[in-house]
Amino acid sequence: MLLLATMLLLFALAFISVVLLLSTLRWMLTGQKPSFVMYVQAYRRWKNMAAGGGQPFPRNDDIIDAEVREVSRDRVLEPPDKHTKH
Repeated sequence: MLLLATMLLLFALAFISVVLLLSTLRWMLTGQKPSFVMYVQAYRRWKNMAAGGGQPFPRNDDIIDAEVREVSRDRVLEPPDKHTKH
């Protein structure tokens, strides 16, 4: 029984090692992170959000300027004239 448990443990360790090796090679060749890494990162973000520390996503200091206009179904809006000021 002890021999069977030892063989099962060795098989599991060998299998995990092969999976980690293949996923690391795929990560290096394609640049696509393994799903396990993505799950761990998502868990850490969730844990930080639940603890109240930090923002859910990295802060982006870029300012996006947008003009809001009402669009009706009856007419097609033309682009605003670049020479007029709003």
